[in-house]
Amino acid sequence: MTEQTRNVVGDHARVDTVVQAQHVDTVNIHQAAPAVHRPAFELPPERAHFVDRTEEQRRIAEFRGADGANEGTPQVVAISGFGGIGKTALCLRVGHRLADRYPDGAHYVDLDEYRRDGAVDLAAVLADLLSGLGVERAWLGPDFRSLARQYWARTRGGRRLLLIDNARTGAEVQPLLPAAAASLALVTSHGRLYDLGDAAALELTLAPLSTGHTTELLRLLFGEQRWAAADPDAVRTLATACAGLPKAAEVAGELARRLPHRSLAALAERLTAELHQQGSRPVEAVWDAAYAELGSTAAQLYRTLAECPGQFVTEYTAAALLGRGLADTEDALADLVAAGLLDHRAGGYRQHALVRGHAVRRSRQADPEGVERDGARRRVLHWLRRQTARADLLMAGRRLTVEPEAPPLPGVPDADLGTAKSQALHWMEANRQALYGAVALAHDSGRDQDAVALAESLWTHFLDHPRHADAIDAFGAAVAAADRADSTPARIRTRCLLARPLWETARFEEAADVLDRAGALAELLGDDFADRRLAASAVDFHGQLALAEGQWAAERGDADTARERFAAARAAFDEARTIHRAVGNEYGAALQTYQCAKAAAAADQPDAADLFARAYRAFAGMTGRQRISARARFGLGQALLRAGRFTDAEPHLAAALEDAEDRASTFDEARIRTDLATLAEHTGRPQDAARHRARAAELRAAHGGVPDTDQD
Repeated sequence: MTEQTRNVVGDHARVDTVVQAQHVDTVNIHQAAPAVHRPAFELPPERAHFVDRTEEQRRIAEFRGADGANEGTPQVVAISGFGGIGKTALCLRVGHRLADRYPDGAHYVDLDEYRRDGAVDLAAVLADLLSGLGVERAWLGPDFRSLARQYWARTRGGRRLLLIDNARTGAEVQPLLPAAAASLALVTSHGRLYDLGDAAALELTLAPLSTGHTTELLRLLFGEQRWAAADPDAVRTLATACAGLPKAAEVAGELARRLPHRSLAALAERLTAELHQQGSRPVEAVWDAAYAELGSTAAQLYRTLAECPGQFVTEYTAAALLGRGLADTEDALADLVAAGLLDHRAGGYRQHALVRGHAVRRSRQADPEGVERDGARRRVLHWLRRQTARADLLMAGRRLTVEPEAPPLPGVPDADLGTAKSQALHWMEANRQALYGAVALAHDSGRDQDAVALAESLWTHFLDHPRHADAIDAFGAAVAAADRADSTPARIRTRCLLARPLWETARFEEAADVLDRAGALAELLGDDFADRRLAASAVDFHGQLALAEGQWAAERGDADTARERFAAARAAFDEARTIHRAVGNEYGAALQTYQCAKAAAAADQPDAADLFARAYRAFAGMTGRQRISARARFGLGQALLRAGRFTDAEPHLAAALEDAEDRASTFDEARIRTDLATLAEHTGRPQDAARHRARAAELRAAHGGVPDTDQD
């Protein structure tokens, strides 16, 4: 096997993703074309009340980049300071005021939303940034390196503003910088990013607000009428308790607004008592006072929010934490937002890190045995398991699973997933962090069946939106859960799930190890339909791994290894087909015929077209298999084209083009048109060939295809 190649960006090692069959078939469509930009303004709203930072705003506004910087180096401003000091608020204020300078768009990314075990999944960040730049999901490159090339090509020569929030190292920032000197990147971090080097030509460190400026912020938060009646000594006490942190002032201000009949002197006295009698830090006293005014339901939600996986909580996941309906939950969320203890953003509700830490401490004080937390965690995992299975059913229909669907959670409504695959897929993508994080949380909580069920239901989402780091973590946790539960079907199934993201990141030996173990476990299965179907699936995954290894070797010129691995793939698919036929599983047998066809096409074998034709006929005779039928027909057209059977190939490619246009799949349309252009050239129709190639190039330019000029 060819030695694995790894690409290193700073201290983050990334490996090339193995190019799957669908990408191998489309290498030729990634030709150079001018990018068509879709300007988007994606900055969150700025804070309603803001004080001071006048000098910092002036320096950023007047900053024009480092002397001698090349045309591909953007202007970078690095802003550091501890949590709650107002770094993000400053950047948002500046970003909104400077937006007119950057007509090609303004974008925001919070690296903490992509952080797992301390490391940021930079490929996922780039994928989301590219989506904001108008690149559709199907056009995204298959690995970190190709995504980076797309991003730099897409941002070259433009004028964009990018806010990168919560960076921890310069290595997390470097690949995300736009490739244009006229662009501006604002980067926030708790400490200085020493490894960012010369990229950060302007570095600012924020100090706490002065007592005077904190007082001014409190005045804005209180409102003029309340302020006019305020006792100066009480205001100074409140300002001191906030310790110069704007976040603390917001909470104190919201507390005063929510208690209009309580004097500021009484509120200040309470904070002072917290400081002296309980030994609280000044900021803690502010949180404690706000918490004490919550109703029982809002207080319970505050204490249990940390049990929800991911950075955000929605109305539905909050309802699951509480075990209540939406009406009570929405009231509790509104109370927390009004108290300044929860922020609402697009996508859901989020706690500031300082507030989250306080909520965890209050939870441990109120519930030292963890009964309340355990109940909230159990409910939210049950709810997420059920919704993920429902979404997967909408996206993929009934398919092989080893865990049953969970029943409704009493008192808590199901999510509104719509009725179409696209709606279910959108829900899963919007809740991706919570769903993938829930697998590890279920394992850590000893809820092994939940962990396995969640992982199974994430499979279709992973295939459509591959986030390899998330998938490896989640599927690996599911393997550990299945082993602990000692469930043979679950141990086989979870290993098959884990193998694919491993081989797609060139970790072939690890993928082979987990599949060998799955194969050994499959020997323990019985002879009923479900067990034989699972056994066939394990064999099929061995075939998919061999096919991926063959493609990897072929791309690197290792023809002997490629030939051997393609033969191994073909043998595995044949074996799996035999198992399916023995138990009367017609769809499974047809699918393995399709897999055999892909292996034959990769090996350039003469029977590829016949295999695709047999698979196509089988799928066409089944109900609800239109998508796989269209894929088989496209494969048939390509195989006939490569065999020089142009007249036979044309109707299949034309049908595949019509299907792609009906599905509005610009990616599929571009690659089919490229094949049709080749066919037209071979049949003496240069005008048709030019028309197809022009349309394919137009689609690549509009939707972000990877240019050949950037490939090595």
